[in-house]
Amino acid sequence: MMKYSIGWIVALLFFLKTSAQQNPQPWCNPKVQTENALAPHAWFIPAVSETAALQNAPSPFLISLDGIWKFRLDSAPAARPQNFFADNFDVSNWKDIKVPAHWQTEGFDRFIFTDVEYPIPVNPPYPPENNNPIGSYRRNFTIPDNWKERNVILHFGAVNSFFFCWVNGKYVGLGKDSKTATEFDITRFLRKGQNTVAVQVFRFSDATYLEGQDMWKLSGIERSVQLIARPKIAVQDFFVKAGLDSTYTNGLLNLDVAFNTAAEGGYIQAKLLDEKNTEIWKQQLALNGNEKYHFTAAVSKVKSWNAENPCLYNLLISYYDKNGRLVEAIRHKTGFRTVEIRNGLLLVNGVAVKIKGVNRHEHNMYTGKVINKEGMLEDIKVMKQYNINAVRSSHYPNSPDWYALCDEYGLYIVDEANIECDGMSFSPLKTLSDKPEWKDAYMHRTRRMFETDKNHCSIIVWSLGNESEFGENFIATYQYLKGIDNTRPVQYEAAGRNEYTDIVCPMYKSPSIMLEYVKRWNTRPFIQCEYAHMMGNGGGNLKDYWDLIYRHQQLQGGFIWDFSDQTFKKKDKNGRDIWAYGRDMGQVGLTSDTSYCADGLFAADRTPHPQAFELKKVIQPATFETVPLSPNQLRIINRLDFTNLDQYQFSWYIRSNGETIAKGPLEVGAIAPHGERTVSLTLPALKAKPGTTYFLTVEMRTKVATAAVPADHLLAWEQFELPSPLQESTAPVVEKKVNIHKEADQIIVTGEDFELAFNNHTGWLSAYTWKQQPIMQSPLEPHFWRAPTDNDIGNSQQIRCEVWRDAIQSARLDSMTVTPEGPYSVTIRTWHSLPTVKATYLAVYTITGEGAVQVQVAMKTGKETMPELPRFGMRTILRGEFDNVAWLGRGPFDNYPDRHTAAAVDLYRMKADQLFHPYPRAQESGYRTGVRWMSLTNNQGIGLVAKGTPQICTGVLHFNMNHMEFDRDAAENNHGGSMVNEDLVWWNIDYKQSGVGGDNSWGATPHAEFMLPYQDYNYSFILSPAIK
Repeated sequence: MMKYSIGWIVALLFFLKTSAQQNPQPWCNPKVQTENALAPHAWFIPAVSETAALQNAPSPFLISLDGIWKFRLDSAPAARPQNFFADNFDVSNWKDIKVPAHWQTEGFDRFIFTDVEYPIPVNPPYPPENNNPIGSYRRNFTIPDNWKERNVILHFGAVNSFFFCWVNGKYVGLGKDSKTATEFDITRFLRKGQNTVAVQVFRFSDATYLEGQDMWKLSGIERSVQLIARPKIAVQDFFVKAGLDSTYTNGLLNLDVAFNTAAEGGYIQAKLLDEKNTEIWKQQLALNGNEKYHFTAAVSKVKSWNAENPCLYNLLISYYDKNGRLVEAIRHKTGFRTVEIRNGLLLVNGVAVKIKGVNRHEHNMYTGKVINKEGMLEDIKVMKQYNINAVRSSHYPNSPDWYALCDEYGLYIVDEANIECDGMSFSPLKTLSDKPEWKDAYMHRTRRMFETDKNHCSIIVWSLGNESEFGENFIATYQYLKGIDNTRPVQYEAAGRNEYTDIVCPMYKSPSIMLEYVKRWNTRPFIQCEYAHMMGNGGGNLKDYWDLIYRHQQLQGGFIWDFSDQTFKKKDKNGRDIWAYGRDMGQVGLTSDTSYCADGLFAADRTPHPQAFELKKVIQPATFETVPLSPNQLRIINRLDFTNLDQYQFSWYIRSNGETIAKGPLEVGAIAPHGERTVSLTLPALKAKPGTTYFLTVEMRTKVATAAVPADHLLAWEQFELPSPLQESTAPVVEKKVNIHKEADQIIVTGEDFELAFNNHTGWLSAYTWKQQPIMQSPLEPHFWRAPTDNDIGNSQQIRCEVWRDAIQSARLDSMTVTPEGPYSVTIRTWHSLPTVKATYLAVYTITGEGAVQVQVAMKTGKETMPELPRFGMRTILRGEFDNVAWLGRGPFDNYPDRHTAAAVDLYRMKADQLFHPYPRAQESGYRTGVRWMSLTNNQGIGLVAKGTPQICTGVLHFNMNHMEFDRDAAENNHGGSMVNEDLVWWNIDYKQSGVGGDNSWGATPHAEFMLPYQDYNYSFILSPAIK
């Protein structure tokens, strides 16, 4: 009996499991994408009159359900309330929540960020049974009386990741795809007076397996919820194709309008109005019982749309009934433009454009992926002001408002389907892209992207998805898009060079690989969908990329990863502002406890990181070059694709030691797009002072303000060092004597106002006193380490090069000599062994009676194989009062050997803590290159000056660099914003530091020319008292 019972139970369990797999719940079934939902269509809100449509007036037939809803969160599907949608279910004790919002940002549930791995165990299509939070929402609404004869549509802008919907206790339907709208006709569920809508949202579902993008995995109703009342017979959809003829001067308009049902009697009218709302075309078609109507028009001499000059026309679609009465009017702003690929080039209006693009996640530092229109506009203005002309909507369709703004302000958009299953790389299945059971899901997401966004002229390319390998499902989506839209190319990175991508769009290919492509293939454009990963202190080598892109027409640019950090603004335990990432948001123990969400050109509040200035510079709309053997001649190249340079103003100025000594306008005249011209500079005769540097800067600025860029905004510049006489001393030299005192532990060198001490045991310069005031707090010692950057961590530099971290600690003084050079100077030589790095180190100090110390150092390496050096230089620590920093060199912001193109040479002054840039994760910062001299002084002007012979690199921190060391096992993250000033100033005086790199952040090192291989090095500088 026992055996029979066990066997029966096992059989029953097997049957139930098999039955569940054959009839899975809809949140576990990729064949079920929606239920009872309306077909996707272009987004629009009809108006009651053409005037109202043109004025974008509020519609009386639109009610927003945004605001406060009742909310309850449960841990799993089995725990969710089953009847909460019923009229008599009491939700008065439920919490309040804002809509739209993620429930995580409202204080419910945990935040999760993952780059590649899924946030759930990989078992497609099944989400976890127990750890799958469910959010239940309810709110009431009332329908106006004048809506009675209309169909009422319930619109969800986006819900993450799966949801059921009920109205007045009746089941309405379900939806998936967290980044496109789902709509239901709820007319039959409504009643007079108060109505109730209930929504139940699953955090994880089968949709999670297609939404594995490197972003915060957040949940809830994340875009607006609206009620829209439409006539019983209404325009359901329209598709406008506004192109150009073969001369690119005349417009070709094709317009398809679809009704929700057969329409008979009355007419449908389409009008085109220019920017002054002057009618330039009109056509009417009688409604003859069909659902679809087609308009065509040829419009002569249109103003074409492009990202530089986004000219838009008002398209008015008006539906009149059989009595000639206007039923509704729809306005859409459209631009005439043609996108094509010809001769291996991507052409916009016949021009091979350069894509100066960024990837952009929807992200707000407080609300996550809930973005309002003001935030979108801020992003666009920042992009336009930083010379960015294109955006990849990584990795999902954005809010319709975003595309309308891009149409208006001018940005090229690659619109991407909400498909990424990169996390499948951790599964034996590897991908879902070749699984037939997932084809409907792929098609569903692609179709919704296309149907919603198809009318936006800013969208010039469709993208099938991201990092999902390749397979039959992508062949289907490619063929679908090519069959339904002949106005745009289609791309997909994982298609490589096969026939199912019109653009070769790889990611993170180095300049050498880009060059190899140009040499071998020429049938398709090469535009990287992602390049130059901007994680932390990165952004090196950008000039290398763009020098190559400008040299080869087929290299048409790419999209930086990415636009802004996906961090959140919080306070640390000491109340200091930080950018929160990983476990800061309460997700300890997950795979996402890193700063991979912090890889933007801009911080989450859109303040620029230093690399943003570098990008702006290398993609600037004009470049300036000197003409060999032709003094005062300047070659200006127009890098714009459609705009003549006579639309801008140019000027020049000459600066020396922080002062402008001459300036004037520069007459450039007309330079056509992609053209160039040599212009003459009329510069005044300079009375150049010996030993003084002079720099000529040429600038290009806006003449007038545009909607996104203010007047007199700097767009492009270049700096040239002018020749100046060598240093010649005209004043008589008054030499001062030096004195040498040898003590048991140290050698003392003194002069009229100074005292220096050299430690007899270590050999290092250990103290500097000027006018009886001690300045140095610790010795001037060799220094080879830096706090690891995110890119360093990614290529394991902190492990590979660890021998350099404390190389100085094992230094052994082999010899020390003191040689008086007459009464006015003394030379001290020290020889050290550095046994851990198999090197010897020679330092020569020549001290004069003025207190100046010429420091010459040389390191001789052995024949052993050793890792590269993070830096080669020296470091000392000054007392905290010496925190006034001035330097003549590159600035004002952080710059490095491979990221200094945007850092102009000038005289800068800052407090020591201002040189540090607070990256989200604390790391190497505070560095300046091309330094002629740098001083650190107190408020009385006393301090030290380091002068390069000829140049040095310098780093200044107001706290110990060790606080920024990376420890993967640390109990807490570290943050740039948490660094606290100490009563000391750390000063590096370097030959140079390794570049920061940036090809990627998971293995790439800086380019070879910006690294410091294990080899012999030498450099010199002069350390002297600052004289006020």
